[in-house]
Formats: sequence, structure tokens, C-alpha cells
Amino acid sequence: MNKLLTIIIPSYNMEAYLERGLTSLIVDDARMGLFEALIMNDGSKDRTLEIGHQFEAKYPDTFRVIDKENGHYGSCVNRGLKEARGTFVKVLDADDRFDNEVFKQYLDFLGSTEVLENADLILSDVIDVDGENNRHKLIAYNNYTNPFTLADVVPQDRLNWFIHGITYRTRNLIEMGYVQTEGMAYTDNEWIFYPMVTIKKCYKFNGVLYLYSVGREGQSVEAKTHMREIPKQISMIKRMVECYPILKEKVDFSVQGFLSERLVILLENIYHAYLVLFHEYNIEMSPLVSLDTLLKQEQYSDLYEDTDKFSILIAKMRFRPIHAWRNNKKISLALMHSAYKFADTVNKVRK
Repeated sequence: MNKLLTIIIPSYNMEAYLERGLTSLIVDDARMGLFEALIMNDGSKDRTLEIGHQFEAKYPDTFRVIDKENGHYGSCVNRGLKEARGTFVKVLDADDRFDNEVFKQYLDFLGSTEVLENADLILSDVIDVDGENNRHKLIAYNNYTNPFTLADVVPQDRLNWFIHGITYRTRNLIEMGYVQTEGMAYTDNEWIFYPMVTIKKCYKFNGVLYLYSVGREGQSVEAKTHMREIPKQISMIKRMVECYPILKEKVDFSVQGFLSERLVILLENIYHAYLVLFHEYNIEMSPLVSLDTLLKQEQYSDLYEDTDKFSILIAKMRFRPIHAWRNNKKISLALMHSAYKFADTVNKVRK
């Protein structure tokens, strides 16, 4: 490794956004030599590859194009890790970008002696930005006293950890044999789960580095895309659940709690999507039934009990959708769906 930072950029048909994201990485000559940006062309059919090569030709010591067959997000991360020459590694989605001025500060932060020698994980803030460059929701984490551990992470931050706010020491991922699921969306959740068993010292960078694009048609967070990917997402989460008892044996109590909370959040989101968000679409329930059956096994009893407590507030009424569904309380579910539909209609009228 001869770089301070490797930035992995999964790119599939991103000609409309890629140049903007890559331009956000252009800094002064001294800092340009500190990092590498791996443009992972995931079998694109547009000008993504051409744009990548343009930056590679202009900045050959910084940008590298890796042209591969389509394998989706996880395959780009996995290949990027194999190619990485940086002490640290971060993922930048091709339709997103960094705040250029903050990026300069971030490189200086990573290069400081203490962080360079000790950090296993670096946490930094994220903000949503629309197509007009208007800034919206800010995901700002607690300003921890560096260094800190996973045990120090406040509950609200544990709920909001995303791939976009996390940078890892590359060696940690390589030595643990980290592999992200390929062939589907939403695998970024694995990035904030499996590697936690390697984390001892964390550092917080106090700056809004990552600009996350919102409102783009076709994003994986869109309802139609989300609904289509849910069965695959359940398969991924089932693997995480099955690994959970094994991972718990490798870490202390504080990290066990972090893993448990992350997993419960993912599980609650899945149940919420099936039982609340997409109730009108008559989606196939067997994947959810299979997941629920898995959770009933004794070794996952804590996850089952925690998800059973999940509740939501709809139209000023409190509902426990998972509990109601598990106990076949059809009247409660029907009332919840009616309340959700009413609240959704009101919200659309207000818009």
C-alpha cells in the first residue's frame, strides 16, 4: 500500500453524474498524490467508462478505471478491496460527491500521526443534496472525544450509521476476509455490520464530507425499486442473522450490543416495508414468513423479542405491526393500514 486513502466508486450507467462526483475529488497537487479513486465500471452501457478514462488520463496517479462485468454494488466493493493500495478505504457512490473543501481537511485529518497509526474506523457527517444543490437532511454524529470505542457510541448515532459516513482501515477488512454480497442492492448494510468485529479505536472527523444525492429517478431508495429488491434483501439479512451468534463470540459485550442494535434496525425496516409501506401491493409474503421462522430459533431469541416490541405512530395512534402480524390480529392490521393510508393521503394533499 502506498496511498493514504482508497476511494471505491461503484459505477453503473452514471454518465449524468460521474463527472460531477470525480470533479469533487480534484484538490491541490500535493494532496492529489495522497489518495486513489477506483472507478469501478460495472458493465455500463453508456459513457461511464469513457468519462472514467478521461479522468484517468489527466490524473493517472490518482484515478484508476477498473472495467468489469455487471455484478452490482457488492461486486464493485469486493473488487475494489482487492485493488486497494490505501491505508484507509471509503466508498463513494457515483451519483454522489464530496464537499471539495472539506475533503482537503479530511485528507489532512487521515494523515495526522495519531489517526494514521491508530484509527480502525473514521466517522464523518453526511448531508442530503438535491439536483439543484440545495442541502436538506443533515446526518450529524456526536462530536466524540478521539479516540473512542463502539461502546461510547450514543444510541441515536447507532441508528444512523450509514456506509457514506464510514471509513475503515483497509487491512482490517482484508485480514477478516470481508466479502460483500453480490448481485443485488442494499448490501451496504453489511458494511456497517461484519467489519465491526475488527474495530478497536474510532475517530470522529468534525465536518460534513459526504453529499448524498436525493430525488434521482431509479435510486434504490425509491419505493418501486425497494419493493422489487425486498426478497433479495431478506436473503442477505438471513445470512447476517445466521452469522450473528458466531460474531458475538468474537467480541466483548459492548460490540455485541452494537451488532444486535444494527441487526434489529434492519429487521424492523423489513417488517415495516412488508406490513405497512407496501400493504396495497399484495407482495408475496413467503420471504417474510421464512425470515420470521428463522428468528424463532432459540439462538436468535433476543432478536425475535426485540423486533416484537417495534411500534410506529400513524395518525396519532400507536401500532405494533410485527406483534399484530405474528399473532394474526387481522383487525389491528386492518386498522393500521387504514390509518396509514389516511395519513399518507393527508401528507400528499399538504405537499
